[in-house]
Amino acid sequence: MIEFKNATKQYGQRLVLDNVNLKIQGGEWLWLTGPSGAGKSTLIHALIGAISLTHGSVKVDNYNIGTFNTLAIQEYRRKIGIVFQDYKLLQKKTVYENVAFAMEVCGYGNRQIERLVPAVLLKVGLAQARHHFPYMLSGGERQRVAIARALIHEPRLIIADEPTGNLDAKTAKDIILLLQKLNVEGVTVIVATHNHELLKIVKGRVITLEEGRLTE
Repeated sequence: MIEFKNATKQYGQRLVLDNVNLKIQGGEWLWLTGPSGAGKSTLIHALIGAISLTHGSVKVDNYNIGTFNTLAIQEYRRKIGIVFQDYKLLQKKTVYENVAFAMEVCGYGNRQIERLVPAVLLKVGLAQARHHFPYMLSGGERQRVAIARALIHEPRLIIADEPTGNLDAKTAKDIILLLQKLNVEGVTVIVATHNHELLKIVKGRVITLEEGRLTE
């Protein structure tokens, strides 16, 4: 379970998160909506330990993320999957190598990599594109590589921050449906978006941030 308690983030005089209280159950699908600058990305960055809150806390399975040192944060992030709008792929590596690299930096051996990477590429529909470079892929395919990379550690939680922002409507739907399949398998999925059309694709709890304040 994830719990934000009185989560507040302030940059100078600007209040980005204003006393946010939120609980997310394991296996839940959560839509995080709101206009640009509402605080969605800040909330996500607090959840992955990329920023520290000014006040309040965020806990995952009763562990306070704010108390983690650098080593603990690295270990924690290996247990979650993170998908961004801009894919963050390595341009000089193939699809296979992009996913394998995520395992290499975490200390996986060659046998594990050779066993797991093909399986996860098959899962996201990219088995035939394993030797392609990012420039050879469509936007939807690039996002599938990013999802494959997020899945490689078999996470219980996937956080997607505007994952369809650079995609057309049909491709965006395909990406959301792919994430839905993972949710059905028991993975908790949090999708941040300002595109309300996506909310029609998958039913889930909808949380809205406006000027750092939360409404449900």
